[in-house]
Amino acid sequence: MMPSEGATVIGRSMKNDGEVSGSGELLVDGEVDGAIKLPASRLTVRAEGKVKASIEAQDVVVLGTVEGEIRATGRVDLRAGSVVMGNVFSSRLSMEEGATLRGGVDPSKSAAEGRTQD
Repeated sequence: MMPSEGATVIGRSMKNDGEVSGSGELLVDGEVDGAIKLPASRLTVRAEGKVKASIEAQDVVVLGTVEGEIRATGRVDLRAGSVVMGNVFSSRLSMEEGATLRGGVDPSKSAAEGRTQD
């Protein structure tokens, strides 16, 4: 899968601790630990990617590993071989055979809804 023009890639040898936010597409081949906020964009965790973060995005595609909550206003796609350990909040969820989800799914709540108030 080639990145689209303007996409940001966190490469296999990279590790990011903290919050990643922005308005462009993000592809993760390395590691992210913290939070990912892409309210109007797509996050793709590729096969080698490892994410330990709360995720808020328009669309989320997982081929690698995610540990944390996923909130999407659009679609969440869990591809074959992916592992997600956490709850998924999205009105549209697609899960291929061979994908693993260890958590709950709430299709009635999207990224903006269901957040706990501080």
